[in-house]
Amino acid sequence: MSKIKYKVPAGVELEILDDTAYRKNRQDSAFYTYGDSSTVAIITYGDRELRVLCLGEMRLVYGGRTIYCVDDLISAGITSDKKLGKVSEEEGEWVNNSWFEIYDVDLGDTDFNVYHEARDAINTALMDIMQEREDVYA
Repeated sequence: MSKIKYKVPAGVELEILDDTAYRKNRQDSAFYTYGDSSTVAIITYGDRELRVLCLGEMRLVYGGRTIYCVDDLISAGITSDKKLGKVSEEEGEWVNNSWFEIYDVDLGDTDFNVYHEARDAINTALMDIMQEREDVYA
C-alpha cells in the first residue's frame, strides 16, 4: 500500500485523526463515513485551527443490501476508490453521499466548499494556513 505524504510547512502542525487519509487507494469520503460527522485532520498554525470534516449521510444500495458506513462498504467487498467507482456500473444506486468540508474554529463554520477526496481537503486546508502564514510575514 502506497502512502500519501503531506507537505507541511515549518511552524504548521498537521494531525491526522483517521489513518485512512494516508492511503492513496481510499480517498473518497465514503471511506470516512462512520454514521455521523467525523474529524479527519486538524491543521494548526499559532492559534488558528482548521479541521477537515467528513459530513453527510451515506446510503448506497448495492448487491441487495443498503450501505450506510465504511464498515458496510468493506463487508460488501468495496475496499478501494477504484472498486467504489465501479459500483454504479454494477447497478449500485447512490441515494445519499458524504463529503468533506474545512471547518475554521475561529469562525465557527465551514468554508462551504465541498471536497470529494480527503487529500484535496487536507491540502486545501494546508494551503489556507500557509497563505495566512505568508500574510503574517509579508
